[in-house]
Amino acid sequence: MKLIERINNILEGTDNHFSCFFPGNSGLSSSILKLFFSGVKVRKNQSSTIQEISEDAIIVYATKHKSKFDYLFYHTRYKLYGLPYPEIGFDYKVILWQPVARIFKILLAHIDFFFKNMAWPNPYNSGYIKNELLNGRTGFLSIVEKKGFYRRFVKTKTDPVQYLIEMQKSIDRPIYIVPQLLFFGKNPLRSQPKIIDILFGSEDKPGKIRRLVTLFTNPGKVFVETSEPVNLMHFLENPQNQGQSIEHQSLSLRRNLLVQFNRHRQSITGPVLKSAEELKEGILTNERFQEFMEGHSKSRHIPLLEVRKNADSYLDEIAAKYSPRLIKIAEVIVGWFLRTMFEDVVVNTDDLNRIKTMSQKGPLILIPNHKSHIDYLILSYLLYHNNMPCPHIAAGKNLSFWPMGPLFRGGGAFFYQANFQRSRTLFKSVFRIYS
Repeated sequence: MKLIERINNILEGTDNHFSCFFPGNSGLSSSILKLFFSGVKVRKNQSSTIQEISEDAIIVYATKHKSKFDYLFYHTRYKLYGLPYPEIGFDYKVILWQPVARIFKILLAHIDFFFKNMAWPNPYNSGYIKNELLNGRTGFLSIVEKKGFYRRFVKTKTDPVQYLIEMQKSIDRPIYIVPQLLFFGKNPLRSQPKIIDILFGSEDKPGKIRRLVTLFTNPGKVFVETSEPVNLMHFLENPQNQGQSIEHQSLSLRRNLLVQFNRHRQSITGPVLKSAEELKEGILTNERFQEFMEGHSKSRHIPLLEVRKNADSYLDEIAAKYSPRLIKIAEVIVGWFLRTMFEDVVVNTDDLNRIKTMSQKGPLILIPNHKSHIDYLILSYLLYHNNMPCPHIAAGKNLSFWPMGPLFRGGGAFFYQANFQRSRTLFKSVFRIYS
C-alpha cells in the first residue's frame, strides 16, 4: 500500500503523462534548442497572421510532412516570440529532449497503467489531448506520415484530423488549424532531381543531414511561412460538408490542407523546373497542337516534317531557361544597383502579401504602368526578396542578342517577335501554347 501511495504521489494522482506533451519549461533542453534554431528567419508579417486569431480559439499548427525537427523548431521559436507555441504533438513522441524527471514520470505512468488495465495508455482515449487543448495548450499536427495512412486505414488507429473534427462538434470554441511551411531554400523543385537531392533529400523535404548542414552553414537560408488558417467551425458549416459522414469530412479536410500546402509552396518557389527536352516534348506533343500542325501542313501545302521542324525552332527562339543560380547572382547585383541609384524603395507589404495569397489561387499576370527596363528588374527583385518566385517576363526579340539574351533567358525572360500580330501563324500558335 505504501508503494502504491508513493507512486500516486509521484504521478500526482494521474497516469496522464505522455511523451506527446513537450513543456515550455524544459530547462537545459530549451536553452540548447534556442541556440540551435537561432539563425532561422521568422518575419513579422508571418507571425501577425497567428496574432490575429481570436483569443478564445484553440490553435493547432499543421505541417505537411511529419518531422520532429519541425515540432521542436516551432515550439522553441514561437515561444521566444511570445506566440502560442505547440506543446501537444498529435502522434509525436518526444523523449530525449524532456527533463529527466518527466521521462521518469512517463515511464512510471505507463507501467502503472499497464498493470491496472493490461493495456498501454492512450492520450486520445483518455481525453488527455482534448483537455489539454481546452486548457489553453497549442497543438501540432502533420498531414502526411510514412506509416500514418497504414495506421489509420488498416489498424484503425485514431485519426488526428478526425479527432479534431469530433472535438469541434462537441465544443462552442473555434479550432483553428494553422498550416506552417519551413523552407530550406527558394529553388524550384526539379522534375529530374540532382544527386544531392537523391542522397540527402530535396529542399522541399530535406533529410536530417541536409537540415543540420544548412542550419549550421547557412541558417539565413531557412525561413518560415504561415499559410491562411482554417477555421474548423466554418469548415463544418460549409454546405458541402454538412450532412457528410465524419470520415468524409476528415478526408476532405486533409485534401484541402494538402492542396493549400502545395499551392503555398509553389507561390514561393514557382512551378516544377523542367529540362528543355521535357518542356519541348510536353508542348510539341500536345494533342491539340498536333492537330493544328496537321491542319497547317495541309492548308499551306507544307510537309508535316517541316512544320514540326519550324515549331521546334520557334520554341527555341521563345523559351526561357530559368536558372536559380543566375537568379541568386542577379539578386545581389540588382540589390547593389538599387541601393546605389536610389535613396529608398518603398514597398507596400500589405499589398505584397495580398499578391502572395492570390498567387495560391491561380496564375498572376503583373502589368507595370509604363514600359521600362528598371520596372521588371525592381519588380523581380522585390518579389524574390520577399519569398516569391521571379516572374517570367515577356521580352521583345530585340533583347535576345548575345551575351544579354542568355542572361535574360536565365532570369525568366521569354521572347516574342516585335510585331506579334503580323507574326507567322505557326509562331503565334507555339507562343500561345508556351505562355
